[in-house]
Amino acid sequence: MGHIAYSYLKGKIDRFKPAPSGNPHLWTLIDAGPDSFFATVNVQSSKDAPGSPVAETYLDFFIDEDYRHPVLNRIRGLELGLKNQTSSYADGALDYIKGNLFDPNKMRVLPSQSQGGDDLVHRLSGLLTLAREQNDDIVVFGSQFRTSPHQTDAVVGETPRFGIDNTHMAQGDPPDIDERLHENGPWHDGAIFLLSTNTDRVTAVFLAFQTQSWQTDSHGQKVSGSTGFEAPRYDFAGGGLGNPLPTSPPKAELTSLNRLANGTAKLVIANMSSDALKVSGWSITTPTSSLPLPATSIEPGQPLAVVLTNDLISDAGGILSRIDDRSLRVDGVAYSGGPAGGWSTSFAD
Repeated sequence: MGHIAYSYLKGKIDRFKPAPSGNPHLWTLIDAGPDSFFATVNVQSSKDAPGSPVAETYLDFFIDEDYRHPVLNRIRGLELGLKNQTSSYADGALDYIKGNLFDPNKMRVLPSQSQGGDDLVHRLSGLLTLAREQNDDIVVFGSQFRTSPHQTDAVVGETPRFGIDNTHMAQGDPPDIDERLHENGPWHDGAIFLLSTNTDRVTAVFLAFQTQSWQTDSHGQKVSGSTGFEAPRYDFAGGGLGNPLPTSPPKAELTSLNRLANGTAKLVIANMSSDALKVSGWSITTPTSSLPLPATSIEPGQPLAVVLTNDLISDAGGILSRIDDRSLRVDGVAYSGGPAGGWSTSFAD
């Protein structure tokens, strides 16, 4: 487990401003009743070795302005303030990879700041401004810390005693970085959620570093190999932002889940390739259970219906992952559940 004092901070947005030059963060003051706290949000990497191309220090980010996931059931009920958070799925912790919080292929990169152009600070500032105007709640997951005296006085006019940082993915760092920072670990990732006070709409912000791996083991350490179910890599050779490098299309996808009246469920896996697909050694997993797939093949364009028992499915919602014969994650979904009498959901975009 990495050296993360895993916590969440819930309150109202007071003010925010970019940190001083050379400190690639967006600083935010958050009021939680009578107390004020400090949240510092990475907008560019400072982990990389000196001399790295600047574009490679831009963060991977994904913003979903109508976020849906079972974890919101707990997030909506969190108490105000800066609180310790247990690093476990059952207690509502976040894990970008094992928790299937979003499709990593949807992540993109932007500069932290630019002269009149599109950048991460502008995008985050726009979201925070609107949330403040609407008196929305903000929930920030990360690592709790005690601030230094007068740390933020010059920028935001005061310095609260406590703050929260590491508001990004905190696993998959390569060995040389993890040896220095000791942040790798499961179920302790950071993120930002803006909860509307007028509707049930939630905006979610997810941040990661381009150097981090999207295949990790049970300790959050980098695992070699890729499946295409990762954040895109970029070709910056021509300067500027470049373009996402092409990835192999998925050979199979989880397409739908049908809960049956007898308590079981059927998960449909579709072969998206032009060849027969052997699924021997594959499995369907949850944070607590695993089901090996049958030693069979799926013909091109055809589905395979897998029966899931009660220990793999929940009417309250949950997550399902598909693991290949190398123990790599090749697909993952979240579902909201439904009435005990039966329900169905599609995972098609």
